[in-house]
Amino acid sequence: MSTIEETLKRLAITFTVRDIMVPEVGLTCAGDEIEAAIVSKDNPDFNVIPLRQNTKLTGYFLRDSRTSREIVLSDLISDGTSLLDLVEIFEDREFSFVLSYREIAGYVHFSDLNHHLVKLTFYVILEALERQALNSIPRKDDREYLSKNLDPSRFAQIDRQYKRDGDAARSLFNYLNISDILRLAVKAGMIQLDDNVIKAMKDIRDGAAHASENIVADYESVKRLAMVKRECLRILAEHRGFSSAARA
Repeated sequence: MSTIEETLKRLAITFTVRDIMVPEVGLTCAGDEIEAAIVSKDNPDFNVIPLRQNTKLTGYFLRDSRTSREIVLSDLISDGTSLLDLVEIFEDREFSFVLSYREIAGYVHFSDLNHHLVKLTFYVILEALERQALNSIPRKDDREYLSKNLDPSRFAQIDRQYKRDGDAARSLFNYLNISDILRLAVKAGMIQLDDNVIKAMKDIRDGAAHASENIVADYESVKRLAMVKRECLRILAEHRGFSSAARA
């Protein structure tokens, strides 16, 4: 089994919700709906205020609707939920309470998908996809191949960078970014990807590579992140025989 296959399997089971959740003791809570409205006003960054009664979390107050609800089964996820699974869970809801040993142990919000462990997971997956796509591209004469298959303005840009670096330059292929490589692989018939997915993959790869950037800007972008996850693992599975465990 290859190193990247092992790495992806470890990512699927090692990093879980418990690694990124806000622990129950660290939550900003209220005792009832009236108090929650005040707490919410004092904490405008929080759109959910958990309600605590007799030391236990029993419900939550929603800032936008100004209503409170009891915590029910559909509000809960296991603390062992993988970060890859969490992305798709958040396609259908903005937050969840985290259950551990039959007790609510914490809270996780879709904005927590910007946690560095989630970013690391996506960086590794996208790096594996980029490597797979690059290895699938037929290469003989780099200059001839890229000049024929890249957009002319993009090839001219890469060629200028290559010539500028002189003796330090190794290959024109070293100047390609992930979207260049994926488009070349699509053009060669090695993979199937829509261009909007390729653009999303590049954006997420760029965000994952920089500590100060996010991979989720708002709730709508969660669906884009889930789409990228599915498409990455689909292609990797098709080309490398990844198991269903890594595709979860």
